Amino acid sequence: MSEKSPEAFDPILSRLAPELSLDLSEGERGKLAAYLSELSVWNGSTNLFGRLSREELTRHALESSLGAPVFDPGDRLVDIGSGGGLPGIPLAIAGLDVTLLEPRERRSAFLRHVLRAVPGLKASVLVDRVEKLSASRFDAATVRAVGTLGALIGKGDFLEKDGKLVIWTSDPDKNAKELQGAFRLEQVVPVPGTSRRKIALFRKRSTWNTDGPVG
Repeated sequence: MSEKSPEAFDPILSRLAPELSLDLSEGERGKLAAYLSELSVWNGSTNLFGRLSREELTRHALESSLGAPVFDPGDRLVDIGSGGGLPGIPLAIAGLDVTLLEPRERRSAFLRHVLRAVPGLKASVLVDRVEKLSASRFDAATVRAVGTLGALIGKGDFLEKDGKLVIWTSDPDKNAKELQGAFRLEQVVPVPGTSRRKIALFRKRSTWNTDGPVG
């Protein structure tokens, strides 16, 4: 058995999922194992996740799955800067409608390959930057915290009124400052097994005036 095969990831998923209070179905576990296998194979040529071990990579995928309950079933999500597909692919495996937004063609090619290798996901790949998104297209957005969060997200014009912004982060309060009042922090989900990593749900503020946000 290859260390990059789905069979190599299945027992790790089975062991780690309960630690994160995740009850994966057999189908979800199989799809996650297939995704993680493809991610490992492609990493050698595309550098999708650096030098993480199989266990570290699996935990990142499961932490992505952990965010699924903060969304409503009908939400249309955009995963900003999807890269290797985290958190977008695990959220699609959980049954959500996800657009994987990725400006780099090589990484976009990987994401398209995953959607062929793991069929049945309600997901698509969009090769573009967040600045080019049309206004009010999505109900929610996901992103892993980056240093230029405020510049990246702006006022969230690509989100519907009261749209959600969900960030995988270690410092929600810092993220709130970076977003410059365009969003309000609504919920923080601690990631089990770690004191630092969190999933932060921000809500787009409904109205603005010249003095700042209202609502």
